[in-house]
Amino acid sequence: MDRFDLVVIGAGAAGITAAKTAAELGARVALADRGPLGGLCINRGCIPKKALVTAGRVHRMVREAASFGTVPGSVQLDWDAVQRRQREVVETLRPAAGDLEKRGIRVALGTARFSDPHIVEVDGTPLAAERFVIAAGSEPVIPGIPGRERLITSDQLLFLPSFPASLTFIGGGPVAMELAGAYTDLGSRVTVLARDAEILPGVDPDVARTLRKRMEARGVTFRLQTTVTRLAADPAGVRMEFDSAGMANRMTSTQVCAAVGRRFHPRTVGAGRIGLELGRLGLRTTPYLATSVPHIYAAGDAAGNRQLTPVAAHEGRIAAINALRGDVERADEAVIPQVLFTTPEVGIVGLSYAEAPAHGIQAAVGRHDARGASNSVASGEEADYFKLVFDQDTQRLIGAQIVSPAAAELIQLCALAVRSRVPAGLVAGQLSVHPSHGERLLRAFGPGPHGMAQSPEGVGVVESRP
Repeated sequence: MDRFDLVVIGAGAAGITAAKTAAELGARVALADRGPLGGLCINRGCIPKKALVTAGRVHRMVREAASFGTVPGSVQLDWDAVQRRQREVVETLRPAAGDLEKRGIRVALGTARFSDPHIVEVDGTPLAAERFVIAAGSEPVIPGIPGRERLITSDQLLFLPSFPASLTFIGGGPVAMELAGAYTDLGSRVTVLARDAEILPGVDPDVARTLRKRMEARGVTFRLQTTVTRLAADPAGVRMEFDSAGMANRMTSTQVCAAVGRRFHPRTVGAGRIGLELGRLGLRTTPYLATSVPHIYAAGDAAGNRQLTPVAAHEGRIAAINALRGDVERADEAVIPQVLFTTPEVGIVGLSYAEAPAHGIQAAVGRHDARGASNSVASGEEADYFKLVFDQDTQRLIGAQIVSPAAAELIQLCALAVRSRVPAGLVAGQLSVHPSHGERLLRAFGPGPHGMAQSPEGVGVVESRP
């Protein structure tokens, strides 16, 4: 039986980072994964999703090119070409087992499950170790609706064999919003059935509402406070029955996608056999990422924290270090920028106004709607919406939420401001590029007509600063 210092289960961002970290520390390490390598992000998540979102934006830009003075010919969607490019992108970025083995990492392809607290069997081949890191990722949650076998998940939606004339999402979270925007831009009739009073429950309502209004203008139909009660076959695809704001309704759609979240499934690694305890979305872990079994650590979606690729990689490094050296480093996830690649994008970092009191902070909110800004008018892009949260005492940024075509870039500047704890006035005083999205963001750091924004979030107006 092969013996190792550390065996890592799962070859996504968390697992590969853990294995590389362990190898750099001089450990004898094995990495087990059922394949293909790269995990959710590269194979069924961030990367093919970004390719699809980009394809949608290009398709819409060509359709709307005449307004900029370019008159295209007949605009048609070549779905096979879209899918082919997605697969090429995935294959280009997928990690190779040979590259990992050159680093001294033993790669074992197959399904890995614990047969003993110190033994993992990979398709029957035992690997023994003193320490383990579980980074086995997550799976889509399938709601318990009668007829749920007719649902597809986001994993399948990224690589559909044929383009759906109509598409319905059950769920109003990030994945649904990202893919709803992409498929709408590509020409599908998209409907979102969301259980809550607003989309994106983890985002401030005014920010979520801003995005929803922009998506409605692009053609997405939203039904809020809606619960799907039954699915059935229909000649047009799938028939849905649902309650919307207390009224019974029904509709049909070519495809129906369940997008209500993801969670780690313990059966994937045989967690029940060795007594691993579960948390809300993954394994129960300490701040050092140790599980309920002392020599086993978890990272990424398996740890049940924030389901983001940078977080997974960060946790993979921490889990490997602590597994090999003892609990010497805590996972620091205080300032992590997050972007939803919706249309337009949404960026989030730091604390919201509602979260500030729990941290002993008296907060002030600045909300800025940049409609009419020179950059948006000249480029034809949608206007930026900034919601910045400041510490009233120090005048420092503690959080931000942004709706913008450039949110992925802008939110990283906000994260830097939060982490470096610079006064808002110093940021506002920085000369900016004109015209640009960054110019609008720097101006949002400055005082409004009445000084720093009013403290109670619901009070005051949205400042418009063309």
